[in-house]
Amino acid sequence: LSKDSLIDDSGRVVQQVFFYGDEDRDGQNSFVNFMSMFRNRSEWKVDDRNPNWVTITSVKGKPVSIYANRPLFGEDDPDAKAQTKLVEYLDGKNLKPTIVIHRGHSYHLPSTLEKLSPSARIVVLGSCGGYNNLNEVLTICKDAHIISSKQVGTKTVNEPILQAINTQMVAGKDIDWITMWKELSGKFTSGDAKEKFDDYIPPYKNLGAKFLKG
Repeated sequence: LSKDSLIDDSGRVVQQVFFYGDEDRDGQNSFVNFMSMFRNRSEWKVDDRNPNWVTITSVKGKPVSIYANRPLFGEDDPDAKAQTKLVEYLDGKNLKPTIVIHRGHSYHLPSTLEKLSPSARIVVLGSCGGYNNLNEVLTICKDAHIISSKQVGTKTVNEPILQAINTQMVAGKDIDWITMWKELSGKFTSGDAKEKFDDYIPPYKNLGAKFLKG
């Protein structure tokens, strides 16, 4: 996937991440783990002053901006309202996400798909069984490269994938899925971690997506 297809007119890559608040705090814990990839890192700046979302920007290499809504929990779906406010903000600033990430249980995925930007070129479905939603994604983003699991979605696999993508973006490189997946497989060599990683389908092996596109 060409880096040029992921940058906007200002040369920046815009990412949007959907989080959900859960009674069991699974979504909140996932958000904390996600943010640990950026907090207190010299190459990233975190702005968390907004009550509805956080903004993460690269301070080294090529410009990358990541917007992630807060996983709020309570009456009247406060996380859904936070997502809507973030979408309105991005639209108002003419920021078009080319990388969109779903972090949450599978039953939250329909809410993400409702707000999925047609500009997305990479879509990471971090929930369990995300592979079953290829048609829904491609109906909205016909050229999207999709990463999803056929079985269990887990932060232990999601986060190394996201780190690998961000590394390429900050370096201003094209996405070579085959090379990236080979390097990622070296992080999951045995046991439960390897089993879960092997259930993730990269774009170049996604025969279901290729069939639907055809």
